[in-house]
Amino acid sequence: MCTNTCTKPPVVLFTRPPLWLPILLCSALACSRADDPPPAPQEPSPPTVVTPSAIPIPPALTSPTPASAPDILLLPTDGGPLPAASAQRILHVGDSMVPLVGNYLRQVLASDKRRYEIISIPSSSTLSWARDHGLRDAIYRYDPQVVLISLGSNELFDPNPERRAAAIRQVVSETRDRPCLWIGPPAWKKDKGFLRVLQANVGRCRYFDSTRLDLERMADGRHPSWTGSYAWAAAVWKVLGGTQPLPTGNVQPASR
Repeated sequence: MCTNTCTKPPVVLFTRPPLWLPILLCSALACSRADDPPPAPQEPSPPTVVTPSAIPIPPALTSPTPASAPDILLLPTDGGPLPAASAQRILHVGDSMVPLVGNYLRQVLASDKRRYEIISIPSSSTLSWARDHGLRDAIYRYDPQVVLISLGSNELFDPNPERRAAAIRQVVSETRDRPCLWIGPPAWKKDKGFLRVLQANVGRCRYFDSTRLDLERMADGRHPSWTGSYAWAAAVWKVLGGTQPLPTGNVQPASR
C-alpha cells in the first residue's frame, strides 16, 4: 500500500503518429535531393581504332584456288571442276590461224601423252563450217573434252556481218555442251562489225579477244609471226589454266 509520500512512476503514452508526418518527411528528403549538386559529367571513353591489319579477311579472298578463278575455262569432272588445260583430249578447229596457236599447245599435251587434235581449213569461215557440219563430224570422231575454235579472220570485212550470226550459233551448238573457247581473230585493222556480231552470238562458249594482244606479224601483215604466235599461244594457254611453260623456238605450223 502506498502512503502519501510515495511517488507514482510517470506514465508514457504511445500514440499513433499523424498521417501527415510521413508525407512531410518524404517531401523534406525530396527537397534535400533536389538541392544536391548534380554529379560531375564523366569523360567519354576514347573510340576504338581498328587498323586494316586487324580486320579479318575471309580465306576465299586471300588464297583463291586457280580452278575457281573467273578468267579460266573449266572442265567439269566427277571430282569437281578442273582447268581445261588438264583435259586428256582437246580439239582445235578453224581456219589458217589454228596452227599458229595449236602447234605450241599440242607439244605440251603430247609430252604428257595427251591428245591435241588440229583441223585447219585455210580460207574457211563460220558459214562454211556451219554448212558442212565440220565440227559435228569432228566431235564424233575425236570425242574431245574441250573444244577450241579459231574462225573469223576471213570475215572481218564483210559489210553485212549480221548474216553470219546464225552460222556462229550453229557452230557453237555442234560442240554438244563441251567446254568451249572461241579464239577471236587477231584483227590487223578495224573490222566492219563482225567482231561485235561474233561476241554477241558465241553463247555458252568463252570468247577470247585476240585484238587485246600486240602481236608481231608475218610479211603479209595479217598472220602473227613465230614470235607473235608464241605470245598468242601463251595467252590462250593461260586462259585454259595451263601452268607448264610452252616450248620455245620457231615451230613450223602444221595442219591436217
